[in-house]
Amino acid sequence: MKRQTLILVVIGVILFVAGSAIAFASVKGASKQTGSSVNVAAPTTSAVVAKANIPAGTTGQSMVSNNLVAIEPIPTKTYQTTDLGSLQGLSSEVLTQGVKKGEALNATELTASASAISVPSGMDAVTVTLTGTNALAGYLQPGARVDVYANITKVSTNSGLTSTLPLPCTELAMANIQVLDVQSTVPSYAGHKSVAGRTIPASETLLLAMNPGQARNAQFLGQNETLSVVQTQQDANPPPLQQCIGTDQTATAP
Repeated sequence: MKRQTLILVVIGVILFVAGSAIAFASVKGASKQTGSSVNVAAPTTSAVVAKANIPAGTTGQSMVSNNLVAIEPIPTKTYQTTDLGSLQGLSSEVLTQGVKKGEALNATELTASASAISVPSGMDAVTVTLTGTNALAGYLQPGARVDVYANITKVSTNSGLTSTLPLPCTELAMANIQVLDVQSTVPSYAGHKSVAGRTIPASETLLLAMNPGQARNAQFLGQNETLSVVQTQQDANPPPLQQCIGTDQTATAP
């Protein structure tokens, strides 16, 4: 009887040890799994990425229609503020240099596609270079309509005007001007939306459609005064043209 009891005790001890070993292995395995789940993947940012090698001269429209690009996550550490974040940033653009498969497309590798720009009949295409803030800080898009304002600081000595003029002053030089293209050192608002914020360009060059008289005024004001633009809506009512007397070439005395 004592022998049977001893055998049962030994078996119980063996089972206890085996059970403890299994429990320990399970806890250790679980801790490993828990530890692996703590490993957070490297942060990524969405950008326009080449799905194949794209040669220079390829238009944005061709890249999109032929599925050569897609919005994909890229490591945040390799992301640049000039990387495109939307396919809209390829609108009316053309590659100036080749892009390899897997690389993010950068705004500095794109320029306006001449084939996509059409100057309205009877109008001139005029380039105006403004500071980033005066050109709407990268929010302006091709196809928009703008009013062009001039900040007048000078008076022509031949104007016959007295020194009592309210200078400096700002006048509406041209209204409802069509924007044909925007050239900037940073992506546009449509091409780059990020929670990290946007960089305001130091300068932007606008291609505007103007009649010959407006083109002449734009050239004069651009070389002698400070220009800025305001994006308008179809039903907007701007102030009357040339209300501020600044130069005898651009302002009409009331």
